Parts: sequence; C-alpha cells; structure tokens
Amino acid sequence: MKKRKGKGRTQRKNRKKGKMMEITNTDERAVNADRISELPEHILHHILCLLRWPADLARTSILSKKWKVIWESFTSFDFDQRHFQCVNAADKWDHLQPLPVEKQSSIFKQAFESLGFVELPLIHKFILFVENTLGTRLDQLPSIQKFRLHVVFSVHLLAPFMNHWISVATDKNVNELDIHAKMDGKFYALPELVFASKTITSLKLNGCEVGDSTAIKLQNLRELSMKAMRINENIVHNFVQACPLIEDMRLINCYGLKFLHVSSLPKLNKFEVHERSSLRSVKLEVPNLETFWFHGKKSSRCKLILAGCGNLKNLTLKHSHMADKSFHELVSHFPLLEKLFLLECRTLHRITILSDKLKTLSLVRCHKLKEANIDAPNLLSFEYTGAELPFSSMNASRLQEVKLHLKSQKQKSVQKFIEGFDGKGFKLFLASKQGVNIYEELRGLHLSYFGAYKIQLTKSARMVENLLNSHLRDFHPKTLILKTSLTSDLLVFIQEKILNKEKTPPSCCKYYSKKCWRHYLEGAKMSLFPDASSAEYPNTILELKWSEAAPLPGCRDMKDINE
Repeated sequence: MKKRKGKGRTQRKNRKKGKMMEITNTDERAVNADRISELPEHILHHILCLLRWPADLARTSILSKKWKVIWESFTSFDFDQRHFQCVNAADKWDHLQPLPVEKQSSIFKQAFESLGFVELPLIHKFILFVENTLGTRLDQLPSIQKFRLHVVFSVHLLAPFMNHWISVATDKNVNELDIHAKMDGKFYALPELVFASKTITSLKLNGCEVGDSTAIKLQNLRELSMKAMRINENIVHNFVQACPLIEDMRLINCYGLKFLHVSSLPKLNKFEVHERSSLRSVKLEVPNLETFWFHGKKSSRCKLILAGCGNLKNLTLKHSHMADKSFHELVSHFPLLEKLFLLECRTLHRITILSDKLKTLSLVRCHKLKEANIDAPNLLSFEYTGAELPFSSMNASRLQEVKLHLKSQKQKSVQKFIEGFDGKGFKLFLASKQGVNIYEELRGLHLSYFGAYKIQLTKSARMVENLLNSHLRDFHPKTLILKTSLTSDLLVFIQEKILNKEKTPPSCCKYYSKKCWRHYLEGAKMSLFPDASSAEYPNTILELKWSEAAPLPGCRDMKDINE
C-alpha cells in the first residue's frame, strides 16, 4: 500500500526492535475498499441466495464488472408469485416487456397473447418476469443449482407455463427443485420427466400431484419433502424403492396416507411426519435414523413403531393420545437419545426419564402431566411450559440452562424449585410485561409476586444480556430490578446501553426505519438498596420511561411466550 504524507501522522515505538515505527493515515482508497467483492465466488453466490426480492437480486449486476460476472454465473432461480401480490405491484413491474421474438420460448409464443392477460395484469407481469429471466440467463449456464417456483393463484392458467419452466430447469440438470402450487381442491401435475432426472438431489413439492403409476427414477435424490399433497402407501413405497440415497424425508400435512412403513433406506438420517388425515400407524425400521419428528392432530391415535431405530438421537413428539406406557416403551428403544421434545402430549400423567446420554429435554404444554422423574446426569438444557411444576425428582448435575414458561403457579413451589439451583453458579432472569428481575445470587431469594412470568436460569452472563435485550425490545417494561455484585458485567451493560444513553445517543439504527428499543427509551432513574441477607449483592432498581411515540410492543404478549 502506498503511504501518504501529511496530517494525522503518528509515531510509536517498537519496543522489541528499539526503533521508531511510522504509522500514517490509511489511504482513502483502502478505507472505501469493496471488501465484499473480494470474497470467493461461492460465498458471493450464497449472499445472492439471501436476497429474496427479485429486483434487489437483479440490481447487484450493475454494482461493478465483478458483480455482473457473479450475477451471470449465479445458478439459482427463485420465482415467487407473492412478490406480485403487493400493493401497486402492477406498477412496480410495469417496466417488464416481452423479449425479442427470437429469444421467446415456444410456449410464450403460443399461449401468452391468447389467454387474455389484459384483465389479469399481475399474472401477465409474473410470466414476463420468469420468461425474461430464463431467456436472458439460462443459455450461458451449463447447469442449475436450485430452481424454486412458488405459485399461489391462477395455477390452472399458469400450468402450461409452469410445465415449460420446470422442464427447462430439468433439462439444465437442476440439483434442487422446489415447487409450490396452491390450488383450491386440485393438485398441480408435475411433468413426468422430473421423476426421471439423474441430477436432482433435493425435491420439495407442495400442492403437487404424484400418481400411483408414476415411474420414479430419481437415483441421486437425497432430500424429499411432500407437503399438502394427496399421497398413499404406494406412492411412498415407489419413492423408497427408487431412491436408495434419501437422507432426509418429510411428509407434511398430506392427505390419504393411513399406514406408513419405511424399511429400506440405509442412508435415511432424518424423518418428519406432520399428520393431516387419519394416519393409523408409522413403522420405521431404519438403523441409521438419528432424527424423528411426529406432529399428530389432536384426534390422532396413530401408533408409533420405532423399534428398528436404535441409533435415534433426536426425538420430537406431538401426540395427544400417547399414554404413559406407550411413551416408556417407545423411548426404551433409544439408548443414544440426546434430545427429547414432548409437545402437547395431553394424556401423559406420570413419566420417568432415565438416560446418561440425554442433553436437551423440553416438556411443553403437556397439561395433564402430574409427576415427572428425571435422572439425566449429562442434561445441559431443560425447558418446561405449563401450569404446574410436576417434578418429583431431578438429577441433572451438569445442567447449564433452565427455561420455565408458567401461566399461573403457586409461589412457594416455584421458589422451592428455583432454590434447588442455589450455589451452582446460576443466574435468574424473571420477566413479565411490566418488569424484569435479574438475580446473580439466589441466596435469600424471595418472590413477592408471581403471575404470568417467563423464568430462565442460566450460567451464561452473555445469555442474560441477550434475554434482557430481547425483552426490552418486545415489551418496554417499566422497571428493571437487579441483584448483582458492583463489579458485574451486567452493570457495565446497563451503564452503556441505558444510563449513558443521554450522553451518547444511539447510532445503531442509523440506516433503518425500524429502530431498536434504545431509540424509544427517554430516560432511566436508578436507585441502590443494600441487601441485609447478602451485602455483596445489593439491589439496583431502574425506573424506565418510554417515549409516547414508541410503537406499541403489544404485538407479543406474555401468553404467547407461555403457549
């Protein structure tokens, strides 16, 4: 880098060499250097993938010659019709015009004008956008990494165009194909050549139709997701038999499936089922399966048979009719289980969890649970949501984090539960809509009031700061009570973010229209009160005053946290 002489030159001694080292002002060109453009091409392509708005994506091509090359070599296409539903969308896309005749696709020449899109300007513009994008970029690409097509209205009118676009992507050896076609009472029939692709590794279908007799030859498929579709046992069987490399399989809110049996996918690692119709049983015999999710309907009586999944590590269950005996039999097959999440298992009454591998446990809205015995010495994270604390015993000596979301609770039982963590290095975060209490010392803790509270115990000081930051953003509480030492990092955080606000106005959101909570905090009054039971941890009380112009934080409610 060329050095500049002039103002701002400073000097400092290099103690090791005993010489004077000259430090000059940084060259302006270095200050304004475009470091992002110097990143590797695959990272820049990933950045483009994060830009969801098509116009923003296209505009990157005019930033520089480098970005033009990056844009031209970008092999992911994302066409989302929802971008054409917003207010004044027709005007926003008014600049779109048909390509020259020699670049127009055959389906465009045949069908575009004859469908009478004068009365349907948004559909008209969407077709032009997709056609123009493919027509100008596709020829120069040897292949396509990802092709996503999300259509939410007039699928029946767009079907001929969709068939053409998907066929073009398949002909270009697409790797990831994601098709969402929302139709009322009907399903979009995919071109059959999709199911014969040798290059598709990820296939995500939503609202599409796959027939019993469809010939499936997706030899390299590794990820399969079918959502809001009509499927049956034969369709699932055809995929399982024809796609031996599947690692991730998801069936979400599909119709018509009664019996689900998978036994010949040696590489299957994750399986997810969200029940919509009356699924009667799920039987998996997959030795290498590590993650299984089952989300049943409230009326679900689906039987889960997972004895052939001995290597399972992550289990999520939402099952309203799973009895205690069925639960115990199920988890007994998983000696390596590390994460267990039970959601709205409404018929569980008394459970015992014994595991030396379990690291994460969540019990959420299992409303009839009256007794839980936990013996998991390596448990690191625990979460509970409900009205009553049902824990008869808990052996979790390595616990790092506890989350409790309680609607209404007897004060004594909550305090007794929290006191069990005294002397183990835990910090307590206790929050309601009106106030926040943070305790770095649990000795002598007294809960004077308990209503709808969010309670979290953690050993991480950074986690406490993150929780406080999030709660101030969501609720604008009026009081903040701290029980901390005078040398606590949390007090430094309070000093910098709240008390020093008047001296140094926040500049964190200079370029954003939506500001963070610091911009709406008008002032804070701090009081310090010694604590006779723990002189090293006095009580600090801050009264917070918020601007009347602040947006109402009522978009979130404490009940939303608790549910």
